[in-house]
Order: sequence, then C-alpha cells, then structure tokens
Amino acid sequence: MARSAYFVINIDGDPDPPHGPRNDRRVLDKYRVMQKLMDDFAEGKGVICVHTSPIYRDRFLRDPFMDFWREWTANGGELALHPEEDLYATAQTRLSEGNHYDHISHMEPIISELADFMQSNGVPFAAYKGGFHGLTMAIVQVLVRAGIEIDLTGAPGIVWPTKTADWSGAPASAYYMSQEAYRKPAESGTGCGMFEIPTAFDGQVSDTGNRFLLNRHYLAVGRSTLGDLYRVWNAIIERGERSARPQIVALVSHTHALHREEFHQECAAVLEYVRKHGGVPVTAREAKRIYDEHQAVLPAS
Repeated sequence: MARSAYFVINIDGDPDPPHGPRNDRRVLDKYRVMQKLMDDFAEGKGVICVHTSPIYRDRFLRDPFMDFWREWTANGGELALHPEEDLYATAQTRLSEGNHYDHISHMEPIISELADFMQSNGVPFAAYKGGFHGLTMAIVQVLVRAGIEIDLTGAPGIVWPTKTADWSGAPASAYYMSQEAYRKPAESGTGCGMFEIPTAFDGQVSDTGNRFLLNRHYLAVGRSTLGDLYRVWNAIIERGERSARPQIVALVSHTHALHREEFHQECAAVLEYVRKHGGVPVTAREAKRIYDEHQAVLPAS
C-alpha cells in the first residue's frame, strides 16, 4: 500500500485587476498571504506562476516582483512560467478564431526569452503552465530546449478544442509524456523529456456546463466546496492504496480572491486536511526526483 501521496501546490498568481489600473502593492499583498499559507502548511514549497501576457508582458519581470521571486525561491518555493495569451489579450493581439498556443512562432520567443531572462537573474523556472490547460507538442519541445522539463498544465478529462486542451484519457498521477501526445505516458526510455504533474482528479469526467474548467472533480480551491475538495483528496489516497504506487498530483489555487477571508480560510482548511490525510507537500523538482527514484526500483517487466 502507498503510505502517502505527494502534492505540488500550483499557485496561479493572477494579475489584479486584469483590465484596469495596475496596483502592484495589492497584488503583492495577496502573494504574501499565499506565502504565509505555504510557510504554515507546506514548508514554503509552493510553485507560484509568473504571469506573462500581451497586456502584462513584462510587468512581473520587474521590481518589486523580481525581488519577491527571489524571496519566494530562497524560502523553498519554485516558479512556473504561465503565459495567458488569450485571456489577457489586447484588442490588437486578440485572434478572431483559434488561439495563440497553436502558433509556435508566437509562443517560442516568449518561452525562450523569458526562460533565459529568469535564468540569468538567478530565479530559473522550474515548470510551465499553459492557459486554460492548453498545450501542444510543439510547445513541449520548445520548453525542453529552454530547460523547462516539468509541466503543470494537465487536467485529466478536460477537453476544450478551441484552447488546444485535450487531456482525455490522461493519467491521474504524474508521468513522462510520450513523443506523440502530451496526454499519453511514455514507455520507459522513449519519452520527450517532459514530466507532467496533473491536477488532482477523482476520475469522474464532468458533463455539466463547466466541464471545460476545473470543477468539483478536481482539487482546485475556489472551484468547489470543502466537502468535494476533501472527497477528491480521499479518492487520491484510495487510488494510491489500490495501485500500491505513490500518487503525485497538483493542488491548484489562485491568488485573486485572497483578500477575502473566506477564501483564505478555505485554502488553509484544504491544506490542513490534505496534510493530515496522507499528503506530503513537495516542490515540482522534488516530485520529479521522487518519481524517478520510484521507477528505478521497480522490477523489470
């Protein structure tokens, strides 16, 4: 039986407000609330997304945010590159159909240049997260070349073609992607070099109107009730016990609502519950190492 399950806290560091005057202090205040939650419940091991978009292309690559990223990583956390090219598009960049993730000529320089910038400033990205769970194998290849070998985009069961998101049949625990499709695990020694850590999922695909987004079947704070969040985590533990393999999943949260006390309390309650029921917080890099070590001791097939 699996003794525990490992969870990576995937934090979407939302701009606030998305379409209005910038208020860096307000955003940083919310980031620090999340930082305190990470200190209290996860030894600082949260993976926070660094937002970039047509509206805010380099806002989060300048001070005071660069200073915060240095503080975050020095405290045990990691950073994930998070381009949101459609949700935060300008009038000039918004596409009449399709999305920017399908255009590698648009995505490649963003990924490569930002990865180089953060590396040169001593705060390299540990992972990547695509907007609306969108991903392509062309993006995966660019990420690997840029030195980003962990992805947090995955949401098993979600299919949203207009956002290039197809996670149908994807594994519910971490895996190395195949060379053919990001939602398919690689056979030993044949992958593309990208390690996927999917959002924790209870295995039930939603058939409701919110089936394109994280919903009550995922461990996503703010997208469900506490009861459902606990239920999803229990399903992860039960899955690990049945398979006798460690489960490695992501718990998703956002910073946009952290000014509301009820959202703060919900985050704390979920983290406390997961920790008390077999959950071990890890960074994305630690999750990858744990997976690799486990695979190394498996008997040959």
